[in-house]
Amino acid sequence: QPQQQPQPQPQPQPQPQPQPQPQPQPQPQPKQQSQPQVQR
Repeated sequence: QPQQQPQPQPQPQPQPQPQPQPQPQPQPQPKQQSQPQVQR
């Protein structure tokens, strides 16, 4: 009668909480007033 060795239960690894990624603030684009060049 072989003695059954109890299998050690693997400890569940605690899941690391995902850090929320900081949302990049959209840089306001400077509006370039493009003057249409009128060729005369």
